[in-house]
Amino acid sequence: MPKDKTETLEKIIPCAKKEFLEKGFEKASMRTIAANANISAAGLYRHFESKEAMFEALVLPAVKGIKELFLSIRDAFSELPGDTQKKVVNDYSGDKFPLFIAYIYDHFDAFKLLTTCAAGTPYANFIHDLVEIDVAYNLKFIEATGNDALTSGRCTPELMHIVSSAFYAGIFEVVIHDMTRQDADDHIERLRRFFAAGWHAILRT
Repeated sequence: MPKDKTETLEKIIPCAKKEFLEKGFEKASMRTIAANANISAAGLYRHFESKEAMFEALVLPAVKGIKELFLSIRDAFSELPGDTQKKVVNDYSGDKFPLFIAYIYDHFDAFKLLTTCAAGTPYANFIHDLVEIDVAYNLKFIEATGNDALTSGRCTPELMHIVSSAFYAGIFEVVIHDMTRQDADDHIERLRRFFAAGWHAILRT
């Protein structure tokens, strides 16, 4: 038998990941997880009060981490003068975006759970949360640079949301399809350039 809670937890976590990945959150069984970890159901519930709490433990650190990284990158850009933002926007995105992808691959299992198994949990919409952040900062960029995309009618907040949603959904396709890091880097760089051209047409930067 495991000697302490840490040792027990180390047995539970891989069994929980396996069960969620195979069945998704809604169909995953706490009893199956307990059996695979060679502990009693009661023992499992001493570590996690519910299936929801177990799933959250597996994904919440990654969700918080990627939001913090995203905000730090966007905050640093927003602190630049408007004229500077206009000049460096494309280079800044190209330089910083690899940090975002690196974080995803450093926490690949968590993002696999989030993108393929989170239906029925509060984390099913985690990409939507990133999109909301992205749209807010894009609006700040438009204001800081005096861009006329909104006032001219070329863009609306709703269109920004649609474009951003498509972009970030595309990014996480590399996780859904288990791409290697090298393949992901190649595909996402092409994706980023594709959307950058679209934004250029909308913003006329």
